[in-house]
Amino acid sequence: MTSSETPITSERKYGEELTYDPEFRGPIKNRSCTDVICLFLFVAFLGGWCVVAFFAYREGDPRTIVYPTDSDGNICGVGEFEDRPYLFFFDLMKCASPKVLVTGCLTPQVCVKQCPNETFLANENMGYTDDIKKKLICKYGIKKEEQSLKSLLSDGHCATFYLKSFPIFGRCLPDIKKLAPKDPDKPITDKDDNVIRLGDEELVVDSIVNATGSLAQFLSLREMGSKIFSDFKASWHLLLLGLILSMVVSLVWIVLMRWLAGLMVWLSAVLLLAFLGFGCYYSTTKYLSLKNVPGSDAKLTITFDFKSYLALQDTWLAFAIVTGVLFAIFFLILVFLRKRIVIAIALIKEASRSVGSMPSTLLFPLFPYLLMLGIFAFWTAVALYIASSGKASFVYADVPAGSQLKNGTMCNPKKYNTTGEGIKCLFHTYGLKNNLYSSQFYNLFGLFWALFFCVGVGQVSLSGAFASYYWTRDKTKNIPICAIGGGTYRCIRYHLGSIAFGSLLIAIVRMIRVMLEYIDKKCKKYDNPCTRAILCCMKCCFWCLEKFLRFISKNAYIMIAIYGKNFCSSSKKAFQLLMRNILRVVVLDKITDFLLFMGKLVVVAVSVAVAFYFFGTEQKFYKGIPPMNYNFLPPIVIGFGAYLIASAFFSVYGMAVDTLFLCFLEDCERNDGSPEKPYFMSKELMKILHKKNKFRELSPTASPRK
Repeated sequence: MTSSETPITSERKYGEELTYDPEFRGPIKNRSCTDVICLFLFVAFLGGWCVVAFFAYREGDPRTIVYPTDSDGNICGVGEFEDRPYLFFFDLMKCASPKVLVTGCLTPQVCVKQCPNETFLANENMGYTDDIKKKLICKYGIKKEEQSLKSLLSDGHCATFYLKSFPIFGRCLPDIKKLAPKDPDKPITDKDDNVIRLGDEELVVDSIVNATGSLAQFLSLREMGSKIFSDFKASWHLLLLGLILSMVVSLVWIVLMRWLAGLMVWLSAVLLLAFLGFGCYYSTTKYLSLKNVPGSDAKLTITFDFKSYLALQDTWLAFAIVTGVLFAIFFLILVFLRKRIVIAIALIKEASRSVGSMPSTLLFPLFPYLLMLGIFAFWTAVALYIASSGKASFVYADVPAGSQLKNGTMCNPKKYNTTGEGIKCLFHTYGLKNNLYSSQFYNLFGLFWALFFCVGVGQVSLSGAFASYYWTRDKTKNIPICAIGGGTYRCIRYHLGSIAFGSLLIAIVRMIRVMLEYIDKKCKKYDNPCTRAILCCMKCCFWCLEKFLRFISKNAYIMIAIYGKNFCSSSKKAFQLLMRNILRVVVLDKITDFLLFMGKLVVVAVSVAVAFYFFGTEQKFYKGIPPMNYNFLPPIVIGFGAYLIASAFFSVYGMAVDTLFLCFLEDCERNDGSPEKPYFMSKELMKILHKKNKFRELSPTASPRK
C-alpha cells in the first residue's frame, strides 16, 4: 500500500469526510420524530413508577422510620400514643452487644410522656408507697395498685432502675455529662445515695458509655448540630450575602469573557496558581511555626472539635503537600500546552460571543435544575414510603442458656408466651424480611433514568441554539430572535425518544455500578482478596464505560440538534467525526474544559477567601460579624454554594464550547475557504489555524455563495 493510500484507508475506517452542501444552513428545519419506541417505553416506565408510588403511599408509613417504635410495634407520638412522644428503654445495658444493629436492643421499650428527670433505683424491700408507684415506669395495661412491688419487678413488668435522661431523636438516653464525674469508675447512685447494682455488680459511668455505644455518638452530634444551627441562625444573612456575591462574581466573570476572554482565561490560570502557591506557603509556615508548640505533634484522630485539627502539625503538612502538588500539575499544564491553550481561548471567545448574543441561555439551565429537584424529592418520598411498607418483625430476648431459641431470632408475638422461662418477643423493625426490594430497585432506576433524561433535554436544547449561532453567516443580524426557544421546541417536538434512549443506556450502567457497590459491601466480611480484586476491576471498567457513554451521548445530542437523526445514527456520526480529528479532541476540547473548570475554581476561591477574611481573621473592616462556634463553617457553606452557582453558569459555556467545537470540525471538512465554500468560523480561529476565506481578498463585495 502506498503512502498516498493511507489517509484514504483511515478516512474509510472512521467514515468519509463531510462534503460541501450549498443547502446546509445549520440545524435543519424539516425533521421527523426519532426513537419513538424509546419514548413510549419511557412514558410506560413513568406510569409504572406512579403505580409503585401509589401502592407505596397506600401501604407505607414514613412515621415508622422517623419516629421511635416501642416493643409492641406502636409508634411513639402518633395516634393513641400522641401524648407519649419519647421511647424509654427498661435496661440500656442490654444495648451493649455489637450485634445491636442486627438484633436490636433486646430490652422492653415503652412510649412515655417525658424522659426521666432523675436517677431512680427500685428495691423489692423498699416501702411500696404512692410516691414509689408514681416513679415506676411500667408496660402498658399494668395495674400497679393490684400487684406487689416484688412481682412487678421480678416479672419484668416495670423497670428496675433508670437514669436521668434527655431525648435524642425521640429516644431517652442518659445524660452522660452529668453522670460522669472526674472518676468514671465511680458507682452511680440515686438521689438518696443508694448505689445502683445489676445483680452483684455496681453500675458505673463507663458501663453506661459502653452500653449506649453508637447511641452515645448522638450526644456529640446533637451538641455539634445545635452549635451549627445557632451559627446558621446568627449568620444566615451574611451567608446569603456571600452566595449573592458568588453569583455576582460569576456574572462579572462571564460578562468580561465576552470581550476579554483571553485575558480572563490567563488571569484565571494566574490567580489559581497564586492561590495554590499562597496556600502552600501559608501551610508550610504554619507547619514550621507549630514545631516547637507542645502537643502539636499528636496523631490525627476523628473528632467533632474541628478547631483541634488546626493545632496539629500533620494537618498543615497535608495542606502543604496537596496544594504544592496541585500547583506543580497546573504549572506544567500551562507551560507545555500553551499553544493549544491559545486555540482553546479562541473557542471560548466564540462561545462568549454566542452566549452574549443569546443571554437567555444563561437562565435556561434553571428549568432543568428545578425539574431535577422535583424528581429527586419525588424519589425520596417514594423511597421512604417503600422502606416503611414492610410488616413489623419481632425477635426473641432474655433467652436462657441452653435453650433451643436464640436472642435476636424471629418470633411471633402472638405465640411467644407459650415458650415460658421468661422469654420475651420484642419489636425489632419494620420490613426486615418483607420489604419491597424490587420496588426500591425500580424506584432507584427511575431516579437515574429521569435525571439523565432531564440533563439530555437541556443539552439538546442548548446545542440547537448554539449550532444556529455558528452556522449563521452574518452573526450581527441573522441570529434567530429566540434561538433557545427554537432549540427547545425541536427537542420536545421531535427528539424526546432519542434522549430517552441515550439516558436509558447511562442509567443501566449507573445501576450496574450501584449493584457492584452493594455486592462489594456484602463481600467485605469474607475478606477474599480474589473477590475484592475482581470487583475492583469491574467497578473501574463500568466507571470508564459510564464516562464514555456520557461523552458519546453528549456529542450525539449535539448531532441530533443539528441534523435531527436518531440516537444511533447521531452517535455514529459524532464518533466518526471525533475520531477523524482525534488529536484535536484529546488536546483542544479537554483544554477548554480545563480552562472553564479553572474559571469555576477562581469564583469559588474568591468567595471562600472573602468569607475567610471576614469570619476567620480579626479584620477591622466590618464589626458586625457575630461570634461563631465554628469559624470555618461560613467559608465552607459559601464555597459549596459558590461552586454550585458557578457550575450552573459555566455549564452553559461548556455546552457552547462542545457544540461550537463539533461545528468547527464540520466546518473544516465541509469548506475550504474558497469563494464557493467559505468558512463559517470566526476570523480569529481562521488566523490561529492559518486559514482564510479567499473571496474576501479577491472582492470585498463578493457574495459568499455562488
